[in-house]
Amino acid sequence: MLCQRTRTESYYAYDIFLKMSNCTIIANSIPWSLLGENVQNYVPVEMKIHLTSIKRNLETSIEDKIKFPSLKWIKNSLIVVEACLDKTWEILNSGHWQFVPVEYRYCYTLCTILKTVLLELQYSNGSKQFTKNTSLLKNIIQQIDKGILLGAPLPNVTDLLPKLASELNIYVAESLDWLDLEELIIDSKNLCKSILPGFTEIVQYVIPSMELFYKEIFMPKVPALMKDCIKHWKALKRWKNLKYLLSVAGNRMIPIEIGSRYTDENWSQQLLSFSEFLQKYVLTECDQVGYLAQHQLFEQIPELKDDFTVPEYCNFTDSNNVEQPDINAWFGPSGTVSPLHFDPKNNFLCQVFGYKRVILYRPSDSSNLYSYDTKLLDNTAQVDPLNPDFEKWPNFSKAKGFMVYLKPGEILYIPPKWWHHVTSLTPSFSISFWWT
Repeated sequence: MLCQRTRTESYYAYDIFLKMSNCTIIANSIPWSLLGENVQNYVPVEMKIHLTSIKRNLETSIEDKIKFPSLKWIKNSLIVVEACLDKTWEILNSGHWQFVPVEYRYCYTLCTILKTVLLELQYSNGSKQFTKNTSLLKNIIQQIDKGILLGAPLPNVTDLLPKLASELNIYVAESLDWLDLEELIIDSKNLCKSILPGFTEIVQYVIPSMELFYKEIFMPKVPALMKDCIKHWKALKRWKNLKYLLSVAGNRMIPIEIGSRYTDENWSQQLLSFSEFLQKYVLTECDQVGYLAQHQLFEQIPELKDDFTVPEYCNFTDSNNVEQPDINAWFGPSGTVSPLHFDPKNNFLCQVFGYKRVILYRPSDSSNLYSYDTKLLDNTAQVDPLNPDFEKWPNFSKAKGFMVYLKPGEILYIPPKWWHHVTSLTPSFSISFWWT
């Protein structure tokens, strides 16, 4: 009898091992000891005891591979994690983002990680193949994206959520049938490309040398159009291929600005999947303008970084501290507008596809551009340079404007504090590099 019981227990343990090995794609990707440090150091005290217990039990199950959590425990743990997510969500939306204590953003990230593991184990408890459930995978990927967008990267595992989403997206992308369109067609034949009356064209260069850029552009802080500097980027061709973009990013949740410009009263933001955004706002005519604007897309979806490089000119700096530039994506239909504003850093606006018109003014013209009085918009002008109201803004007539048309494969250098107004003349994808 003893031998029989031992054999039965061995079969049971082996069955559990197979189940755990089959379902723990997410769980086995978690550095549990590092995650425990984050729970102890960064989670608000009112949620720490609950999340610590769940984390400890999950870690034990994953490492031992002989104790599969019961469905009852998984369901109860999901209820606790969801309650923590809801509480954190309320706090994140209780005031201005910059005043929310960072530990709540860390908590949102940690809860997202625990929730994805629990969902994985819940589905796989019956030895089901987790990677075949595309609906569940999509939901988990979108929960991870919320963690990336609303949470904060954990100090000792900063890239955990982006890596998890990228790994899971492989299984979903292979099983979905995307749009029939192969390439985004952009008609530029009838575009106005002449300098409008009252504006001056900025200087243009073809692949300026590092020395020329430093002496004639960077040090004097003058805007310049730079041609052929990024012609080697894979993105110039790849990102016009809709199937490619959708395979990489189609299921991913992204923040979309709704409204033609952020100064409008009806301006708002929504979280949409990349495929929903593409179909609703880029490929079809819509009463509202949707814009993926100033978003760190390449931190969220790092595999897109393989399609471009940071321009070497960014090695020149005005600061003693050498830092990597902030890289943002700007993707939207024709008609998106960035109102006249300035940024405090050096800026390369690189055009991947589509066409944009950019109007610029010197920092010395700031007093003629009537910036908003509020602190949130004090870098934004109230005047519209394309339709100015001189009775309301009389000093604007003293400002001297510059203009340039930005085409695919071109870079526009915008010096710090130079005012710029940007209009998309066609569907357009740009990458900006901001550095000090």
